[in-house]
Amino acid sequence: MFKYITKRLLLSILIIFGVSLLMYALLRLMPGDYVEQKFTLNPNSEISPERITAMKELYGLNDSVIVGYFKWLAKALKGDFGMSFQFDAPVMEVIGENMWISFLLTLIALVIYYPLGILLGVRAAVKQYSIFDYTTTVITMLGISLPSFFFSAILIKTFAFDLGWFDTSLGLVSSGMLNATEWELFWDKAWHLVLPMITVVILSIGGLMRYTRTNMLEVLTADYIRTARAKGASEMTVVYKHAFKNTMIPLVTMLAGLLPGLFGGSMIIEQVFAIPGIGLKAYQALNAGDIPFVMGYNMFLAVLTVLGMLLTDIMYAVVDPRVKLK
Repeated sequence: MFKYITKRLLLSILIIFGVSLLMYALLRLMPGDYVEQKFTLNPNSEISPERITAMKELYGLNDSVIVGYFKWLAKALKGDFGMSFQFDAPVMEVIGENMWISFLLTLIALVIYYPLGILLGVRAAVKQYSIFDYTTTVITMLGISLPSFFFSAILIKTFAFDLGWFDTSLGLVSSGMLNATEWELFWDKAWHLVLPMITVVILSIGGLMRYTRTNMLEVLTADYIRTARAKGASEMTVVYKHAFKNTMIPLVTMLAGLLPGLFGGSMIIEQVFAIPGIGLKAYQALNAGDIPFVMGYNMFLAVLTVLGMLLTDIMYAVVDPRVKLK
């Protein structure tokens, strides 16, 4: 086990290095950098070309891609990801301050949709071609097909504007809450997270249900399931003791995306609902050509993804004794 983990960690270093180089090159090849976005493309800006050149030199945008990358890498290896151009603060400080709202939103949604999606997928497989199966299939198709910005807009129009159940002001705080107590402010923020949470749950549960149903149907046709039924085992025992345990093996693959999903936020959903999370900050930084922040954010996600993949491999050995990590 120790040798396997060491080997994977060394391989992960190479992966992260390749990802960082590719990401930096793509960012530098974007049509507009931070200085151009802020000054050159601003119709009210009267800054001189000499000043533009000096500003690019200050932000390190005059270096070639290779030189700029290795300057960034030398600082990153020391734990310094630079100052964010857009937010005028250290990159890791901005990430640390804004990721917890995204984490809370995604965590609560995950606790709701993950067990619910697995349960519905299992029941749909057991009751194949029933009304329940067809209903869950429709929900699955909706969750997979609907774009997040479109579904978010429908929820806002229906429940905020038409029914008036939610405040029409976006963000985490309603208008007129300046003199509210801490408890009132807490419930107001929680109420503002309901619609984004519903969006995440509905759009995420479909794929999980479909994956679980497909795997469960495959397991239910296995020989050992027929043998268990022939021996007189109850349907509950067959489904949840024998079949479900083996269905969990392919589901472990999905765990690799949980870590970056928990901390990475959702750019589109946070943008639509104006949730001040890390996803919204990344969207704003990307639009502004903020290379230090976008690089720090993507390296943060890359490390979490690599760790998630490593944990997934370890979990394979936990749920399936036949798997040996060497």
